[in-house]
Amino acid sequence: MNTNKMAMNYTITNAAVNDLPVVYQLFEEAILFQERNNYIGWKSYDKEFIQSDIQNGLLFKIINAEDVIACIFSICYSDSLIWRDKEKGDAVYLHRIVLNRQFAGERIFKKVLEWARGFAAAKKLKYIRMDTWAENEKLIGYYKSHGFSFIENYTTADTVELPVQHRNLNVALLELPVQTNSPQAIGNLLAKVNINAEFLTINKCWTQKVIGQANGQLIKLAKGMGEIIWHKHDDQDELFILYKGHLTIQLRDKNIDLYPGELFIVPKGTEHCPVSHGVSEFLIMGLDITSNAAGGRPGNADDILLDYAANDN
Repeated sequence: MNTNKMAMNYTITNAAVNDLPVVYQLFEEAILFQERNNYIGWKSYDKEFIQSDIQNGLLFKIINAEDVIACIFSICYSDSLIWRDKEKGDAVYLHRIVLNRQFAGERIFKKVLEWARGFAAAKKLKYIRMDTWAENEKLIGYYKSHGFSFIENYTTADTVELPVQHRNLNVALLELPVQTNSPQAIGNLLAKVNINAEFLTINKCWTQKVIGQANGQLIKLAKGMGEIIWHKHDDQDELFILYKGHLTIQLRDKNIDLYPGELFIVPKGTEHCPVSHGVSEFLIMGLDITSNAAGGRPGNADDILLDYAANDN
C-alpha cells in the first residue's frame, strides 16, 4: 500500500473496494456541482474504470484524521491514447481528481501535487502530466500558476479504451517538469526575465504571476490596490519586495510600511492584511501560490478556481 503523511493531518493512500460507495457519491456530487454552476465538466462517469483503478492500485484517496475522504484521484504511467508520440514512459499522469465539497478551501490540489512530485521523483520520472477541458481558460491558468506548461489541445478518440467521460473530448495537455536536470528545466533556469515587462502583463490586482522557481520557492509578481482580507499561511513564510507604490502590511500588533526597494517577511502562521495605497507592484517568494481563499484574495472574492480545480479531469 502506498501511504504518505501530509501536513495538517492528511494522509494519501490507496483507495479500497469498500470505498466505492463514497467514491461514486463524490463523482455524482462533482457532476451536480459543475452543472449547478454552469461549469464545463463531466456529464457522466465510468464505474468500470474506477473499479479497475482500485484493483490495480491506481486510485488514491486523501483522508483526514477522522478517516473522512477529502479527495480522490487516479494515476497512470502511460497515456499514449492522449499523449501519442510524446509518451516516452517518463511521466506520471494525474486523472479524475474529485474534491469532497466539505473540504472546499483546504488547498487540496496542492496536496495532490506535493504527493505527485515526491512520487515522480522517487520513480525517477521527468514529468507530471494531466489534461483538462480545453475551453476552460481559468482552470488552465490555475494549473499554470502551479508550474504546469500548456503543450497543445487534442480531441480524444471515441474508444472504449478511454472512460466514457473522456471520449471525443477537446482537452488541453499540461506538463510539469520534475527533475531540475531535464533539458526543459535547465532552459527555464537559464532564461532571462524582465521584471518590469512582466508587471505590464498583470491586469488584475491581488493575483500572482509565477516568473521563476529557485530551491523549491516560487518567485511571483503581483499588483495591489486597496485592502484584502485578514489571513495567514500555516505552511509557509511570505516574502514581499516592493517595486512601486506604497504597501502597508497590517499585523495584529503593528503596521509595516513598505516603499520601493524595501523588503519584509511575514512569518508562517502570522495573521496579516496587506493594504495598497493606490496601485503597488511587488515581488513575493513562497512555497506556493497564496492568492486564494486561504489567504490573499479581496474580501468579496470566492475560491472557485481552487475548488473547481479539485473537481478536474
